[in-house]
Amino acid sequence: MRFFSHAYLTFFVWNLLITYWIFFSSPEGAYVAILFNSLFMAFVWLLFFYTQQALGKRIGYIGLLVYWIAFEYLHLDWDLSWPWLMLGNVFANRVEIIQWYEITGSMGGTLWVLLVNIMLFEWIILWREKNQTIRGAIPPVALLVLPIMYSLIRYYTYKEEENPVTVVLVQPNIDPWDKFGGIPATKQFDHIISLALSRADSLTDYIITPETSVFSNGVWDHELMQTPEYNRIKEITNHWPRIHFIMGISHLQLFEPGPYVPLTAEKFRNKDLYYDDHNSALQIDNHQDFQIYHKSKLVPGPEMMPFAEVLKPIQHKLFGKLGGQIGDMGTQKERTVFFNTVKKINVAPVICYESIYGGFITQYIRNGASFISVSTNDAWWGDSPGYRQLLAYTRLRAIETRRSIARSANTGISCFINQRGDVIQPSKFWTTDVIKGTVNLNHTLTLYTRHGDFVGRISLLVSFLLLFYAFVRSYLNKRNA
Repeated sequence: MRFFSHAYLTFFVWNLLITYWIFFSSPEGAYVAILFNSLFMAFVWLLFFYTQQALGKRIGYIGLLVYWIAFEYLHLDWDLSWPWLMLGNVFANRVEIIQWYEITGSMGGTLWVLLVNIMLFEWIILWREKNQTIRGAIPPVALLVLPIMYSLIRYYTYKEEENPVTVVLVQPNIDPWDKFGGIPATKQFDHIISLALSRADSLTDYIITPETSVFSNGVWDHELMQTPEYNRIKEITNHWPRIHFIMGISHLQLFEPGPYVPLTAEKFRNKDLYYDDHNSALQIDNHQDFQIYHKSKLVPGPEMMPFAEVLKPIQHKLFGKLGGQIGDMGTQKERTVFFNTVKKINVAPVICYESIYGGFITQYIRNGASFISVSTNDAWWGDSPGYRQLLAYTRLRAIETRRSIARSANTGISCFINQRGDVIQPSKFWTTDVIKGTVNLNHTLTLYTRHGDFVGRISLLVSFLLLFYAFVRSYLNKRNA
């Protein structure tokens, strides 16, 4: 218990120092994220302690490696997912030394961090006890240096194929606390279109706007094509047929009673009908009506209710007295890519929080995406490390998939990211801006894109086997004592 309490305190301090900015948006969310994430991390170290006691130091260290990576892997895909502090993310602003993420993804970085630290720690202990020489530092130093050398060579020799598309990124700089009701949605739309047209022309391929920037109060799916906003965009694309709009919208869908009503749908109070709301990306062009994708990696709390299958029946009792309910948005199973009928290319319409999930992004690429658009609204946390960290993690996705990224952020930072992970033409935070540039397409699949988080899957399997072995050995030792 003493070991666990020390581990928990350590991870609590770490989580607090790195993610304190969540308090600026949601104090309740900060409490949950920091307290629970610290608990999960401390539990990993408790498993390491148990394995070391049962099987010895050397196998215990193997346990620490696989348990931590398995924890990161499992933390990617459940209702309390919060992979913000994955160890491999720490190099997000040092992209020149992690070009090998195209092979392993960021979990390879986690393995690297842990293994180098364990080896150096053991060498320092033995060296201080005069049981090790300076030569003993060669293996951990080599493990540290060789991947960096490979990465630097890869970084400076990597060449993108020249097949550019021209993109305009809109940064309307609308206060996120005002955009949902404080400022009329039509006024926000007019502002965005004015900015876009100030830089667009007949040779522009894409205009990309931030998350929930259009129809911020919601638009019904069956009424979308009758709205003034839709018709205005159609006028622009009729005038400039090359342009494709990718916009973040708030989308509403109606359902009649039956087996196809999603679990996330709400029932009207006075009607026998249900509705579901989505945080979506919408593409409108001159050659078809529209294409739509619903954000599917939702932020626990604001956008989705954790463990809805269990809590849904008592949701209003739990949250009604707090002045409403927590978010419960709809999602979709497939990673839709938007097809460009002019240039015959596909775009991955990534929305905000989704950009921190490497394996998730690879699904767009395997579905044919040749570059990535990111629409985000990450100013909820104010001028804090939060929005800068989210941008940095997006750089990892460029390396892992070798796809260029066009990022439109409501209040910044909007930018282009090339296939090496370099940030190009970054805007300033909390300013109105519009950026025009080009991104190169790529159709090649990296090893990581083809196989996803294989480091995590292998670690999870080894973790189960190792824990079972440790349990059996511990049981036999007690029985024979």
